[in-house]
Amino acid sequence: MLPMIAIVWEFQVQREKIARFEQTYSSKGPWAALFRRSSAYVDTSLLCDSVFPARYLVIDRWETREAYDRFKRDFAAEYNRLDQECEELTRAEKLLGIFDAL
Repeated sequence: MLPMIAIVWEFQVQREKIARFEQTYSSKGPWAALFRRSSAYVDTSLLCDSVFPARYLVIDRWETREAYDRFKRDFAAEYNRLDQECEELTRAEKLLGIFDAL
């Protein structure tokens, strides 16, 4: 098995912007499209809390931490631009951690 990491984010989404958030952060959205510019990107999962429907987890999987760090450095301008555009969709955003797949 290849080494892999999972980057886990928690979002509290503006209720009136849920549909746009789901499109933006899905595996077919602009974040995943940007990540696919790296051959080390594996996939993205979008999870919605069944009790608190405006709460989401986004899990981005990468081959290695080094590859993810290299991507963030190489695509910093694009990453930061998209991040700014998405701020209006959420009330809160928190990096829960970067986890190693076992």
